[in-house]
Amino acid sequence: MIQARCPICSKSFSTPTLADWPTFPFCSERCRLVDLGRWIDGQYVVPGPEVPPSPTPQANGSIEVDEE
Repeated sequence: MIQARCPICSKSFSTPTLADWPTFPFCSERCRLVDLGRWIDGQYVVPGPEVPPSPTPQANGSIEVDEE
């Protein structure tokens, strides 16, 4: 028996096997989508070195580099 706690809503749940719980480690599809939305919105980040800006092709064929 696998016992777990949802990382989004903290609800406890148990299942005999992981195959019986398709949304694992989340308790529901809703919590799985909330987590996905947080990644997409940038609320979660993986630490690492800053990535330099990539060149942006322009309509006239030139390349412009976005500098912040």
